[in-house]
Amino acid sequence: MKERIVRTFCALMLCSLLLLTVGTAMAAEPGYERTSYPTVVTPTIDGMWTSDDEWTDGDFTWIGEDVAFTSTWDFDGTVATTRWLVEFFTDTTDDAEDYWQFCIDGDQGGGSSPQPSDYMFKIIGHTNLQWYTGGVGEWMGPVTLGESEIDWANSLSASPTNSTPHWILEFVIAKGTGTVQMGILWNFLLGVYDASNPGLLAWPPTNPDVPNTWGIENYSSEAIPEGLTFAVMALLSSISVLIGYKYFIKRKETKDDTQ
Repeated sequence: MKERIVRTFCALMLCSLLLLTVGTAMAAEPGYERTSYPTVVTPTIDGMWTSDDEWTDGDFTWIGEDVAFTSTWDFDGTVATTRWLVEFFTDTTDDAEDYWQFCIDGDQGGGSSPQPSDYMFKIIGHTNLQWYTGGVGEWMGPVTLGESEIDWANSLSASPTNSTPHWILEFVIAKGTGTVQMGILWNFLLGVYDASNPGLLAWPPTNPDVPNTWGIENYSSEAIPEGLTFAVMALLSSISVLIGYKYFIKRKETKDDTQ
């Protein structure tokens, strides 16, 4: 009974938000939409899978064959929270120039350059978090945030999706609190950069400085369908085998070239 009440409340909350956003510009890159499902297992933010079911309540989105990410959301009656996992399967080295990048269009307003409702954070060298806010056509900052505005951790770890240690990022953002005054609904761009294999991998594969080209984050009030969870894990297992095979071929080619 309690679960039904919570589900009904979440559905009403989302419907209200959608009604409030009618008429709002939702400029975004065509074909780049994904869905965030409610948090079932609250993750421990330690940069690794604390348990095998920690992130199975989210739908995975792929950036090529090298990166997968997922997100969930929850609402405590006052604050909406978004929780994220990013796995960079082919980044197995610790480089000072590596970075994670997350751009947020806080009101889905779009634009050809960063606006005051836009935010970006970078985690550089796996240790240094920097936040930026949109200004008049450019990013402003870095800016200082309160300690409670983002919780994050990353590590070189194996996971249920890949037994080879690789970089894993987990982060949590409480929306509409402190400096980061973003709405419940948003557009975003997620990017990863490995200095050992230069080139920004991003979803969407567009310009981090142009909000019009970012993707849309939709929200569901229903838990992720059970069939989709099994399909996601099966796909992740398949990709894990594929990545292992790619590494084997790469090592073999390198060895052959030196002979």
